[in-house]
Amino acid sequence: MITQKRKFLYQPQLLNSCICWSWTLIVLLIGIIVWLEITTFQTTTLLIFIVFAFLTWIQVYFRKLFITKKEIKICSVFHPFGKTLYLKSISNFNSKRNSISFNIGGKQYKFLVPSNSAIELSEILNKSED
Repeated sequence: MITQKRKFLYQPQLLNSCICWSWTLIVLLIGIIVWLEITTFQTTTLLIFIVFAFLTWIQVYFRKLFITKKEIKICSVFHPFGKTLYLKSISNFNSKRNSISFNIGGKQYKFLVPSNSAIELSEILNKSED
C-alpha cells in the first residue's frame, strides 16, 4: 500500500521520444552551425544555446508520474497539470526492464522509465490490481 505520494520521471514511448528529442537536438545543431558560420561566439549563439537548455529542461522536468493510494496522475509537456486516472481501472499491466504499459478505458499507455522505477511501479501497480 502506498503511504505517500510517489513521483517518477518518464519519457513517452520510444517513437514519440525520438521525435521530441530530435526537434530539441535540431535547436542545438542550429546553434552550432550559427556559431561556426560567424566564427566568433555571438549573443545570437548564446541565445540559441539557452533556448536548447530551456527546451531540454522542459522535456525532463514536466514529464512525471504521480501515484497516490487511489490514483495515478500523468503530467506531460503539453499537459503540465496532468491527467488523473484511477488505479482500479488499470488493466493489462506489463512491465519490462525499462518500460511499463497498461490500459485504462481502452487507451494504452506506454512509458520509458529507469529500471529501478519500473520495478517499483510494477510492485505498486500489481498491488493495486489485487
